[in-house]
Amino acid sequence: MARKAARRSQDERRTETRARLLAAAVECLLREGYAATSITAIQERSGAGRGTVQHHFPTKAELMVAATAHVVEQRLAATRAALEQVPADADRIETLVELVWTDLTSDTFLAALELWVAGRTDAELRTALRPHEAGLMSATHELFVAALGDELAADPRAATLVTLTIDALTGIVMTTLLSGGADRLRDTDLPLVLRERWTQALRILLGRAGPETLLDPER
Repeated sequence: MARKAARRSQDERRTETRARLLAAAVECLLREGYAATSITAIQERSGAGRGTVQHHFPTKAELMVAATAHVVEQRLAATRAALEQVPADADRIETLVELVWTDLTSDTFLAALELWVAGRTDAELRTALRPHEAGLMSATHELFVAALGDELAADPRAATLVTLTIDALTGIVMTTLLSGGADRLRDTDLPLVLRERWTQALRILLGRAGPETLLDPER
C-alpha cells in the first residue's frame, strides 16, 4: 500500500510560497526590467493569487527589498559552490578572474543591476539596498581572495588587486551590456580577450611574470 506523502506544515508552505514569489520577482527584473516588475506581473509569473502576493509583500518596495536579499544569497551560494570545485592544481590567478566574471555575468547579478539602477532615483529602494550590497561586497571579496590560494592570498597586495579585478570586470560587463546586451557577454571574443589581458596584468602585479609579457600576443 502506497504511503501517503507527509503533509507540509504551515511554515513550510509559507516558505515555499515566498521562495516562488521571490524567484518570480528576480525573473521579472531580469526579463522585463524594474519598471515593469509590478505586483501583477509577479503574480502572473508565479501563478499565485494577488491576495497571496500581497499577504507576503503588501507593497512593491517590500518585495524588492526581499528580492535584493534573495539575490545576494543566491550570488554568494553560487560563488561558494564554484570555489569548492576548483582543482588543487588550478592556476589561481585565472581562477580568480573566472570566478569574478561568472558572478558578474550571472542572471542574479543582472537582476541586481536592475535594482541598483532603479535605486539611483528611488531613495527608499536605495536606502534598502545599501546594507545588502555592503554585506555582499564584503563576503564576495573574502571569497575571491580565498580563490587565490593560501600563498597568493597572503600577499599584502592581494586584497587591493581583488578589488581592482571586481571593478575592472564590472566595467567590462557594463560596457558590453550597453553595446550589445546580455547575449554579447557570452557570444563574442572581446570579453575573453580583455579577461586574458587582465589575468596577465595580475600575474605581473603579483610578481609572477615580467612586465614585458603583457605585450606578448601569445600570452
